[in-house]
Amino acid sequence: MIYREFALIVTVLTLGVGGTMALASSSHEPSSSVLLAETKILAQEEEEDGKPGRRARAEQFQRALNLSDQQMQQLGEIRKKYRPQMQSLAQQMQGKAQELNRMMQGNASEDQLRSKHQEIANLRQQMGNIRFESMLEMRKILTAEQRQKLAQFLQQRRQGRGGNRPNSGVMP
Repeated sequence: MIYREFALIVTVLTLGVGGTMALASSSHEPSSSVLLAETKILAQEEEEDGKPGRRARAEQFQRALNLSDQQMQQLGEIRKKYRPQMQSLAQQMQGKAQELNRMMQGNASEDQLRSKHQEIANLRQQMGNIRFESMLEMRKILTAEQRQKLAQFLQQRRQGRGGNRPNSGVMP
């Protein structure tokens, strides 16, 4: 649960400074098609279902935490620092997921499929480690009061999404 909240914090902070990477933050092992969806680059300002887009969520987040321009700039610098690694891992994950999908459709052995799945799991773990390190850096920028507000903000988001669902602490 704590890891999920850290992942969500990093996701929200990344989105809050104009991030362009959709972060895979699920603790379960999704199918290859779900993995592909998780690793795509966000390109839309407004989501198809009418919910606020990335910029609107970032503004909401900035207001909720009362982040200063300096804090937003610092968060942006951290995001830029980790973006190349995250993009590289996301591209690798997408490629491996496509390979796995082709293998599933073909005649690959179970051992080959397990091996490819493990490659994807290893990449996901690397991405999670990088996400966690960036979260630790971002956390240093927030005041104690802002961290408290962040916890409340995340709690409200969870309650708004059904609260007790298994993945309620994770971005969809």
